[in-house]
Amino acid sequence: MQKKTGRVGVLLIMLAVLVIASCVRAPSAEEAMPDLNAIKTQAVQTAVAQMTAAAKMLPTEEPTQEIPTLTPFPTLTPQSGSQGAPLATSSSQGGGGSSGTPIPTWTPVVYGCQVVDQIPLDGNQYTNNNIDVKWKLKNVGSATWQAGVYYWHWTGYDDLSLQHTYMLSQNVAPYETVWVSIDVNAPVNPGQYRTQWYLVNDNGENFCGFYYYVNVIPWPTPTP
Repeated sequence: MQKKTGRVGVLLIMLAVLVIASCVRAPSAEEAMPDLNAIKTQAVQTAVAQMTAAAKMLPTEEPTQEIPTLTPFPTLTPQSGSQGAPLATSSSQGGGGSSGTPIPTWTPVVYGCQVVDQIPLDGNQYTNNNIDVKWKLKNVGSATWQAGVYYWHWTGYDDLSLQHTYMLSQNVAPYETVWVSIDVNAPVNPGQYRTQWYLVNDNGENFCGFYYYVNVIPWPTPTP
């Protein structure tokens, strides 16, 4: 009796499994797993369509970009360094610089002289006395004083000489010296007198002035 009851129970269980299996419908071929590639393709096409529509709504002209104007750097003004040296051509203490003020160019003196000695010196002379006055002149110019061309002559103040012009007897190169002389006649009247003389160059120009100042005094009275 128990064996029969057990078989019946097994049959009932198997029947229940069949019924449940018949209720669960297997998915059809159409309802199988979705195609992932198709889904990706559809998504890309949709994105492209949206981008195309958005592009049509944008303006066709490109915006103009304003380019800023560059401000040039200020031009440096040359400055001169100490003792008149232009820093534009040389550096001082490792720094460079330049001069805005032009430096004057040194021009050599062409006709120049210097009185370096005189015999006799200015002073007292007796009335009506003849004096041979000499000056030692130095050529400090760049031109040579030419004999027979250069001369010295009386130019003013008191006329104390019978001869007013003397020719140069020798050439005088730059930085050489020469003695020139005149005959001075002290006036008969006591007083102070001055005579002025100048050299004349090959252009007929006066240069190198020199003078003699004399204080004329009477002769002493002879003692009886």
